[in-house]
Amino acid sequence: MIHSTLGKQLFEQALRSARAADKSGGEYPVALLEQAARAGHPDALYALANWHIHGKGVRRSYKKAVALLKRAAAMKVAPAMYDLAVSYELGKGTAKDTHAALLWYRRAARAGDLDGQRETARCYYHGIGTEPSPKRALKWYRAAAERGDAESQYVVGRAFEMGEGVRRSLPLAIDWYRRAAAQGEPNARRTLSELAEDRS
Repeated sequence: MIHSTLGKQLFEQALRSARAADKSGGEYPVALLEQAARAGHPDALYALANWHIHGKGVRRSYKKAVALLKRAAAMKVAPAMYDLAVSYELGKGTAKDTHAALLWYRRAARAGDLDGQRETARCYYHGIGTEPSPKRALKWYRAAAERGDAESQYVVGRAFEMGEGVRRSLPLAIDWYRRAAAQGEPNARRTLSELAEDRS
């Protein structure tokens, strides 16, 4: 408990200093964030991983970032799970491993990470790290679509239009296309105008 309280205090202090550095162009509180991470604060571990990914206050190092992401992911930090999946898929800071990528995308998705849900769906759709499964892909695309992800809303619309992994339904397809188009999704807008032309 002492560790977690100290870690939280150090992390909040580091966050305030980092915001001030962003405004003033001053130095980033790397030592402070490292202290918070050493104290085992999950958000500090994730933040420090990000600083290593983007070279913020430290020299860019995907290898160091991945080591930190693994620790944060083990502590159930959903965005860390997602970033770890990306690292495995691209082979940045670790050996490329599409199976591990899917595993971590799925863990992020189950922990409620929206990007994780969309990427889990993409993996199932294209067979990345697994066999292609339109039905499983649609399950995760729908989860992301229902949370307002425009790209996923378009994909769900297309699934209903084409009958991919679901029974074909043009009214449902149009409903999903409209939701995506309302958010400016270009493919959904184009498809709606094509469907309107076909009906006229």
